[in-house]
Amino acid sequence: MNNLKTLRDFFQLGATEVSQALQITVAELNDYESGKKQPEILMWQRFAEYYADKFHVDALPDNTEPIHFRLSVDYLMNIGLTMNDLLAFKWYFDNTRPEIGEFTIALLPANGQPKTERRTIDLATVLDEFAGYILLNHDGTMNQFINERHDNKVSDWRILLYKNEEFRIDVTLDLIYFDQLVNMTIM
Repeated sequence: MNNLKTLRDFFQLGATEVSQALQITVAELNDYESGKKQPEILMWQRFAEYYADKFHVDALPDNTEPIHFRLSVDYLMNIGLTMNDLLAFKWYFDNTRPEIGEFTIALLPANGQPKTERRTIDLATVLDEFAGYILLNHDGTMNQFINERHDNKVSDWRILLYKNEEFRIDVTLDLIYFDQLVNMTIM
């Protein structure tokens, strides 16, 4: 679930007002807010800019500068691993060492077994199916995925460079704690 409806409710805005401002239909807005339809990246940016303007507070006597919150697309999508990060990582690994595997978001058994339960290489699919679930905890670990549709099965998120089950590189910790990307061009 995304945060679009939460923000609209917070500012006490009607669906018609928001849809007119963004030049979309009320039905489209409802589909975006409910998650029935995923906005394109440019539409996410329009939402971010629209709601960021609502957070603008003019300078008060005690403040020399106005307060302006910058809303990111990632907040609106309600994901902890940002879409920008995932796109950058995918581009980086796909363009430096494609022979060592595809950039993959994977689910592994929570019991520590190495078998991949599911892997996804298409980031649009990650957003469509998992937005709101790939969350970082304050200590840098990722929340576990609980599949409510399959008896609340618990799995662990991992970010892999995946060639096959026997040849895969887990880069999760490298990406969560990175100061700079691992130089894959010299490995």
